[in-house]
Amino acid sequence: MFYKYEIKKRGNERVLYIYMSNLLEESNEFRKKDNMTIENKIIEFIKKNNIDYNEGAVYIISNGIIIKSIDIHNRNVNIEELIGIDNYNNKNFIVKVEKNGILNMMNLEEFLISVLLSNNYIDINEEVLKALTILYRTYAYKQMNKKGYIEENNVFIEYKNLSYYKLLYFNNYEDIIIKFKKAINETDCIFMTYNNLFIDPYIHLVNNGHTDKLKNIDYLEQVNSLWDLISPYYLSKTNYNIKELENCFNKSKEDILNMKINKLTPSGSIESIKIGNNIYSGEDFRNKLNLPSLDMTIIINNKNVYFINRGNGNNLGLSIEGSKYLASIGCNYLQILNHYFPKCRIKKYSN
Repeated sequence: MFYKYEIKKRGNERVLYIYMSNLLEESNEFRKKDNMTIENKIIEFIKKNNIDYNEGAVYIISNGIIIKSIDIHNRNVNIEELIGIDNYNNKNFIVKVEKNGILNMMNLEEFLISVLLSNNYIDINEEVLKALTILYRTYAYKQMNKKGYIEENNVFIEYKNLSYYKLLYFNNYEDIIIKFKKAINETDCIFMTYNNLFIDPYIHLVNNGHTDKLKNIDYLEQVNSLWDLISPYYLSKTNYNIKELENCFNKSKEDILNMKINKLTPSGSIESIKIGNNIYSGEDFRNKLNLPSLDMTIIINNKNVYFINRGNGNNLGLSIEGSKYLASIGCNYLQILNHYFPKCRIKKYSN
């Protein structure tokens, strides 16, 4: 089946390319195999040929085409069980949501259903849905232990009473709830920590091929997510006329024409930008102009400014589009979380 291999540099990383025979029947049959079977064959090939390779990315090539990609680094992900801790399950853990000074109480299951609905995760893959559920459950644990309540709308979640969604999804509400409850119940009591502290649910739609670090959040690592580059949401264009930008930033035409990127993040996104005498953070600049991402090319002429954006979201934490691809090639929710949060630990409360 496999007859040769190459290890090539891709940026700062090494990638293993394994070549298989060019027989059409064999390559077609290989595509149908589940990922665990393929991973075992890859590990066997690596051992048999004494290949010095401990990184994750492996590409299988047939007839000069990549027919399969596997991350063998994430093949075994364990859950650490914490025994003897009660009342953290979906039915018994009470969440309080604050709105206009009033606290609304519900169990964790209802809270998670609302948050998943607010993000329109209706048609998403089951393994991705489980990963998202764990991140939002972790946030509920964190906020309830830290503050005793969760704001109805904040940078991480949006909550609405389920009666709102019953009307919004009138035709298929029950089917959606069945799907969501399955993901919620199959991950009951599972959460994530870094240095034994609950993490925040950093999630974005699609990035520029890498996630970003954040200076004051140690558990956010820059990881590859090259699958995002093939997403239909990867590239977008927005344009403003000069006058609109003058009004938005309260700057002169000359200031707008001479705006310049001040600093980039490690993945190439804008960390800060200078307009006139002011330096704006990338996030402030993006929010003012309602741009989809911080990775952008800016084209300026005498009348208009064009923003060519790569990605959608803040590039932090889990990529939904990247996770969907990982799930499509056989990765489970634990592997997905381990890929995007490699410094974190996955844990479970158990009676």
